[in-house]
Amino acid sequence: MPRLSAAIRAPRRRPLRLAWLARRHVAIAAGAAMAVTLAGGALWVGADAAAGAKTWLRERAEDGRRATARAGLAVREIVVTGRRHTTPAELVAALDLRSGEPMLGFDGAAARAELERLPWIKEARVERQFPGTVRVHLVERTPLVLWQTRARHAVLDADGQEIRGTDPGAFAHLLVVVGSDAPEHARDLLALLATEPDLKARATAAVRVAARRWDVILDGETRILLPEQQAAAAWARLAEAQRRDALLERAVSQIDLRVQDRITVRPVVAAIDAPAAAASRDAARPRPAIRAN
Repeated sequence: MPRLSAAIRAPRRRPLRLAWLARRHVAIAAGAAMAVTLAGGALWVGADAAAGAKTWLRERAEDGRRATARAGLAVREIVVTGRRHTTPAELVAALDLRSGEPMLGFDGAAARAELERLPWIKEARVERQFPGTVRVHLVERTPLVLWQTRARHAVLDADGQEIRGTDPGAFAHLLVVVGSDAPEHARDLLALLATEPDLKARATAAVRVAARRWDVILDGETRILLPEQQAAAAWARLAEAQRRDALLERAVSQIDLRVQDRITVRPVVAAIDAPAAAASRDAARPRPAIRAN
């Protein structure tokens, strides 16, 4: 029997190979089509079920946190340092914590943000100390001066910012400043006044003049006119005059320090008692002569 050559055998094998490849490609295409269909269905189902899945996950996470609380990781106490003006009720409301809540469910960053929204709190630090303590460290604002406007008084802090919701009457001992730009200059003014502590102790108010300089009121009655430039040197000159001559113990209503080489004093104009003045005038008149009949 003649041996089959490659040229004769090839036509018999090729159709079989092509047929197998064709069946494979059809299967791949069908699988791909099915995958696309299933993926589309999964996406359609997932879009509807996403909210439910998230809720389920949250519930399971909460179940886990409650389990840790039952195991001992629960809030038992809150330790606060740095509090002076903020009330305990404000702190409890801002922290929104209750005894027995899971420590792992407490959001320290959110609690810090809530605390720093309170009027007195400038900065807060919140930490969890396991198994059951929340530690809170507060940096409160420092009341600096009372700012008097036309309508009201406001308590200002060291940055010149109003401490909202604060009763000015509770800080009547603070220096009163007046002027639209007084808040941003109040801190520098207090630093200047502090260079002469004896005079500073007598300062009750300060008025910002023309957004350039200060008039300082001592003992509620004597007005000190400070210069725009070299105010600290002028304040020192007044202190020296007080130590040397007891200038402020005299009846003066105003002391002008705006000229560098002099101190100008305006005395108090005493109110004249009308009846006493009339009696004095009558006493000065000559009496009429008395003639005997």
